[in-house]
Amino acid sequence: MSAPRTIRADALTTVDELIDVAERLFASEGVENVALTRIVAVSGQKNRSALHYHFGSRGGVLRAVLDRRLGPINVRRHALLDALPADASPYAVVRAEIAALAETCFEEPWGADYLSILAQVRFHPQLLGEEQVREENISSLRLAGRRLRAAAPQVPEPQIRRRLAWLADSAAFALARWMRDTPAQRRTRAALDALVDELSTYGTAGLLAAPAHQEPKA
Repeated sequence: MSAPRTIRADALTTVDELIDVAERLFASEGVENVALTRIVAVSGQKNRSALHYHFGSRGGVLRAVLDRRLGPINVRRHALLDALPADASPYAVVRAEIAALAETCFEEPWGADYLSILAQVRFHPQLLGEEQVREENISSLRLAGRRLRAAAPQVPEPQIRRRLAWLADSAAFALARWMRDTPAQRRTRAALDALVDELSTYGTAGLLAAPAHQEPKA
């Protein structure tokens, strides 16, 4: 087995600069509207092949943007979930899932841009192409999903899978809209907590609702 390639410090700087620029442009102009050549030009990189070398495609750049922010969100979500007792209510689990995203993005200067990009990807998952975010960065979402499945045994697996996806969609869209449209003076922690509470109540009710019909057996 060959040794892993060591990335030089100057290469790491180039990667960070490209991701920084891509994040800003994807958030402000829309992922679909940003050409790779524009990212290179705005970043000031003289080597026009740098982006392709490091990321391969626009989907690769987008994955890198998401993975960089998913890491701290994942750590926070694990901490919130681990603090819950084993018999925590479904609402508490849903709230931990949503609060980790909301609170991290509220506190970080990159939060609004990240939420804008996340909402785009939730609406158009094909933007990632064949790329996938790192599994270790969404381990807390997997954990929350397992706990919520256990709390809703009356909901067949195909339906609970869809409902968990709808929950993630709703949280991403609502938080991105709130960050974008709420005036700075009204964008307070108390207002954010109220939004998280409402989203959690809404999401829990949707997850636990009795199925209107049974899924056909395969």
